[in-house]
Amino acid sequence: MLKDKNKIIKNIEKINKLEKGLALFEDGDEEYLSVLVKIQGLYDEISDTALECFKEMTTKIRKTGQKRIVKGIDQLPHTIKENIADQVNELKGSFLDESKY
Repeated sequence: MLKDKNKIIKNIEKINKLEKGLALFEDGDEEYLSVLVKIQGLYDEISDTALECFKEMTTKIRKTGQKRIVKGIDQLPHTIKENIADQVNELKGSFLDESKY
């Protein structure tokens, strides 16, 4: 990810330099259009890189979420057993209290 971040930063720096170079040409010049095409290409690279980063992050989030779900499912029988044991103990306690009367 750091590599991708640096790649995006470098492309932005190139774009800034090219935009400054546009001032050397007139709007209709072939060189002006050529520089615009280079700038567009750099924006395309930034877009592609950002999309790949987005895909990687989405995959990481999904994997993390799946791990948490599996962990929760694995914990469920233990939690149910504890809750049932607590309820049984409460019932036993209430029966013992009633038998005193």
